[in-house]
Amino acid sequence: MSSFVFNEINSDALGLIITKPMIRPTWQQETTYTAIPGRARQSPYTQPWYSNSELTVSAVIADASPQKVRNIYAALRGSGTLVISTSPQERISISDVRLPVPEAKALLVAELPITFVCEPFAESTEQSTANITTAISIPARVDNNGTQYVDPEITIVPSAARTDINCNGKVIFVTTPTAIVAAGYPANAKIVLDCDAQLAYYQIGDGDKTACTQNTQGPFPRLNVGENYFLTTAAQSVVMRYRERWL
Repeated sequence: MSSFVFNEINSDALGLIITKPMIRPTWQQETTYTAIPGRARQSPYTQPWYSNSELTVSAVIADASPQKVRNIYAALRGSGTLVISTSPQERISISDVRLPVPEAKALLVAELPITFVCEPFAESTEQSTANITTAISIPARVDNNGTQYVDPEITIVPSAARTDINCNGKVIFVTTPTAIVAAGYPANAKIVLDCDAQLAYYQIGDGDKTACTQNTQGPFPRLNVGENYFLTTAAQSVVMRYRERWL
């Protein structure tokens, strides 16, 4: 029997019975067409972004008591991460969940179609890690075996006033925040580059995360499909985490 897990809550635990197989959606870039005088055909232009897709799950509530319905509405709301049993190696980022009023079919039995608004793309449930600390003179190779580019998260434990990261010939310069320099570059101080969100922050120990995107210059690293090569200047450590993605 099919099931899904949304924000670590299993549909089985909610008393939902999935009545139709779930097939995850795919995504495509938007294309606009422009008419050109004198030409019979319009000129297409593909936008760089991908539109959200929807996945509607056909479900039945075997016990449609008020408490059960309340539990379902409390659990299936807002944004989060979805994993469906028909594609257990992938997870999908959800921006919204739409729940209609259950339609009664019999005493305490109700149908409840659940629509998940799915952001691009399907990504691996397993996170990959690449340590590029020693890639100072010899490039480190990082493979992306997905079918789409990946914007990784890079954690730097600095040892100098600036750390440079060269990704496929494009360099981002990261200036170490004054607070880390003043503390003497402790091993528990880190700078995190969130390449997907295009922002950076630093943290010392369990202290607050402080934005420091202004301390960066250059493009945030992006993993292309296939082989990628990195060089970095000396640091205590430079570790990259990423999840491969598919359409």
